[in-house]
Amino acid sequence: MTHSHHHVDWAARAADLIAEAEVHAPMVDQALAWLAERVPGATRVLDVGSGPGVAACSFAALLPSATVIAADGSAELLELARQRANGLGVGERISTIETALPDGIAGLPDADIVWVSGVAHHMPDPAAAVRDLAGRVRPGGLLALREGGLPMRFLAADHGLAARMDARADEMAHRHEHPMGAIEAPRSWPELLREAGLDDVRSRTFLLDLPAPLDDAARRQLHRHLRVAREMLAESLADDDLATLDRLAADGGPESVLERADVFLLRASTVHTGVSGTR
Repeated sequence: MTHSHHHVDWAARAADLIAEAEVHAPMVDQALAWLAERVPGATRVLDVGSGPGVAACSFAALLPSATVIAADGSAELLELARQRANGLGVGERISTIETALPDGIAGLPDADIVWVSGVAHHMPDPAAAVRDLAGRVRPGGLLALREGGLPMRFLAADHGLAARMDARADEMAHRHEHPMGAIEAPRSWPELLREAGLDDVRSRTFLLDLPAPLDDAARRQLHRHLRVAREMLAESLADDDLATLDRLAADGGPESVLERADVFLLRASTVHTGVSGTR
C-alpha cells in the first residue's frame, strides 16, 4: 500500500500491518467469505494494495480453484506475501505484481473478484481510482471496496476521547492533511461504484467483537494503534486528551491498555460491492 503523494513508508510498518490484519481477521474473513460465496466459480482474484498478503492468502484458502494476484507498490511487502503464502501451503496459487498505485491500476490483469481493502481512501483522486478499478473486473465479477463502517471503541467509559480522536482524524482527511494520506472521498463509495458503471451495488457491514479481557495479541495491537494515534494527533488534541493517551499507551502502569482488565475491541467494517456487466 505505497502511495507516493504522502510518502508513507508502509514497508517500515510491515510487522504492524501483519499484526493488525491478524487481529482483525475474525471481521475481515467474514467479508472475504461473503465475496467468495457470491462468485464461487472465480478463477482469478486481484488484491490491490495487498500489503503483506494476509487477505490474499485467505482468498486462496476460500477459493481453491482460483489464482490470487497480490499487487502492491512495496517490494518488501510483496516478499512477505510470498513468504506467508508458502508457509500456508498456497504459494503455487499466489503471484505478486509490484506496481505504483494508483497509476499502475490500469495495467493490472482483470479478475473475477477485485479486493481493495482500506486503500481507495489513500488515492489522490478516489473517484478516478474506483473507475480504474472497475475496469479490472471481468463481466459478472465483483469490485469490493472495504471502506468505512464504525470506528474502534475500546473502553466503556472513555469520556468521549475516542470520538474526539475520530473527529480530528476526519477533519485532517477532509483538508487532505492526514499524516497517513487518508483523503475524504468526494461522494459516497456506493455512488462512486455506480458512477464507474457497476451494477447491483450493495454494502454490508461486518463486526469485530473482542470482549474484555483481551488476549495479548489484541492488547499489543491496540497499544500500537494508540501510539500511532498519539503521534498523528499530537497537534490536534487538547493537552488533557494527550495526557490520557500517554497513560493508555504507556508500556506499563494501571491505566495502560497492556494491563487493565476492562479494555475490549469493538468496531465495524463496511464492504461496498458492485458487479461488472457484460462488455
